[in-house]
Amino acid sequence: MIASLPTCDDQPIWDLWLSSLWLPSVTVASELGVFEALAGGPRRSAGVAEELRLNPRGCDTLLRMLVALNLAVLDGGEYQLAPVARQYLLKKDPFYWGHVWPASAGANLNHARLRDALMIRPVSPPDDSPGPLSAWESGQIDPDLAGRIARFMNSHSMAAAAGLGHNADFSGVRRLLDVGGGSGCFSIALAARNPDLRCTVMDLPAMCRAAEDYIAAAGAHERVDTVSVDMFREPWPRGHDALFFSNVFHDWSFETCAELAGKARDSLPRGGRIFLHEMLLNDTGTGPRTAAAFSMLMLAGTRGQQFTSAELRDLLAAAGFADISVTPSYGYYSLVSGHKP
Repeated sequence: MIASLPTCDDQPIWDLWLSSLWLPSVTVASELGVFEALAGGPRRSAGVAEELRLNPRGCDTLLRMLVALNLAVLDGGEYQLAPVARQYLLKKDPFYWGHVWPASAGANLNHARLRDALMIRPVSPPDDSPGPLSAWESGQIDPDLAGRIARFMNSHSMAAAAGLGHNADFSGVRRLLDVGGGSGCFSIALAARNPDLRCTVMDLPAMCRAAEDYIAAAGAHERVDTVSVDMFREPWPRGHDALFFSNVFHDWSFETCAELAGKARDSLPRGGRIFLHEMLLNDTGTGPRTAAAFSMLMLAGTRGQQFTSAELRDLLAAAGFADISVTPSYGYYSLVSGHKP
């Protein structure tokens, strides 16, 4: 089992990976006219989205990323250009850098993905190849895709799982349901650190089969098992005193997250606990830079975004949870928890 912590946290690796979203955020903003839209003075996100015919969620995510990159400033709910953007990123300025962007944009797949996610009418033809989001939406996933998803999630979650096991308080929890648990690494790590805890990974059938390989390899099969459930279409199992979601809510809209929180509340007994494990944005949603870049990645590939702690507090409170707390867990991650009164 995962019993020991890494020798150092993985923030620099997250920084390295998600820095791949920095330049595409700028090239897309340049192509779509975002810098020119902000040139006249402070603007609200909704106004920029309406003027440029952009997806409102995507426009706000992009503007937050520009603040994280020190290219824009957010004050009182309004965005304006930072001095460096006003000097170098406006097309009519003699010091304009933007003629460099086409070469970078054409060679960067993230540019096209972000541009099309931002536009109400995307430029690129739709990609008909199955991906993780469409698999969870349809409730159907083939074993090959499930294996790739499990490897991907396990790779970027192992350090966070070990850190969570060491740093988070799961005392009093005896039966935990790991919703959308992927490879099962969080259940494995939590079981390793909490001898009285038994965990169940809930996911689609092919994902559960992939998780079982990781559980067996960790020697955790006596206290970690799986249950195949389509979380959107099938009843959730009862008998658990806590539900755990890691990197699940960030895949979905606020409305879908509210649905998931409601399903969690309904499946828990009185006094049962909910845990959300996410990389949180700061109070203004404009940093840390890596969390803002993660939100851009969610824009490109999911229905969701990264959250602020206040957004998740409000979401859980609206679903009927109480005594909601937020605690840093490991690296960029935090654990948001509450209980059912």
